[in-house]
Amino acid sequence: MATLDIKQLYKRYGKNGPNTLEDINISIESGEFLILVGPSGCGKSTLMNMIAGLEEITAGDICIDGKVVNDVDPKDRDIAMVFQSYALYPNMTVRGNIEFALKIQKMDKPERDKEITRVAQLLQIEHLLDRKPSQLSGGQQQRVSMGRALARQPKIYLFDEPLSNLDAKLRVEMRHEIKKLHQRLGTTIVYVTHDQIEAMTLADRIAVMKDGQLLQLGSPAEIYNDPADMFVAGFMGSPAMNFLHCSVEQSEHGLVGSLVCDQQQSHTIPLPEHLAKYAGKSVVVGIRPEQITHVNPYKQDKPLVTTLNLKLGVLEPTGPDTIALVTLNDKEISCRLDPDKPAVMGESLDLMFDMSSAVFFDPNSEQRIR
Repeated sequence: MATLDIKQLYKRYGKNGPNTLEDINISIESGEFLILVGPSGCGKSTLMNMIAGLEEITAGDICIDGKVVNDVDPKDRDIAMVFQSYALYPNMTVRGNIEFALKIQKMDKPERDKEITRVAQLLQIEHLLDRKPSQLSGGQQQRVSMGRALARQPKIYLFDEPLSNLDAKLRVEMRHEIKKLHQRLGTTIVYVTHDQIEAMTLADRIAVMKDGQLLQLGSPAEIYNDPADMFVAGFMGSPAMNFLHCSVEQSEHGLVGSLVCDQQQSHTIPLPEHLAKYAGKSVVVGIRPEQITHVNPYKQDKPLVTTLNLKLGVLEPTGPDTIALVTLNDKEISCRLDPDKPAVMGESLDLMFDMSSAVFFDPNSEQRIR
């Protein structure tokens, strides 16, 4: 296990080119599981390659256990990387693939055999040791790829979208395996993914990136419930957070926001007092689908909870709940309904909006209003 510190890191291709990465600062504790998320082209894999030593640093420092490793060769950084492609040697057996790195380390054969047995048991691939990669499923090949990295017992593991080539069922199974692996070994892991479910379920902390910049770093709960801006709020969550523009007005009952439903009827929703400085102006309301539900009598009378009667559009049963689309401000928004309660497409339904859990953004800067 090791600490990893990324300090004021910049990456630029060409002398006058734009920054691919800009002022990245992340401190990773020993044994921590950090996940880098963001859309394609945001710089996740570039940052990962710089940690591994596969990309040169334009400016800044990368430190492992307090030691700057900017000029240290990849082979001397004591880092193991698991790629999106399994990158197994096709002419070698599973045993040979796992053993290869140990031979390079000049480990004695009895020690190599002992390490191969340990890793095979850990990943439950003992019965595959004499097979070649062409005889394995995608999930089995990914286990072997992980086994090859684990056998080295490095200070830090880097995973670059390791599950993206697997089907949905295998992805869930391998996600569980990686989670259990981290719990058993307590290793320091940096993991790149564009899959927010992977990020939410695996990470100790999540770093959300966009256009080469780090927008927010925090626990999964912080990223989900307390987003710093509209991009982070909209990126994390499935279905995504709903965004509604509304004008802030002062009423006899406090602050309210005005909305228009699909029948062009005007509705108001209660707003928290910290929006008082926006009275007479517009804000963006961010409300997640699970905060728009069937009416719950236990919450109905609480402050910042209101009920709107809205016409249901498309219904998407998922099993544990039903995702419904309704229209507000000429925009379709998602609601999460109880599948055991009545909901019919095209009919109107009383929906409860829990504004106490909503977040608010400045429409110009898209930054969080606190």
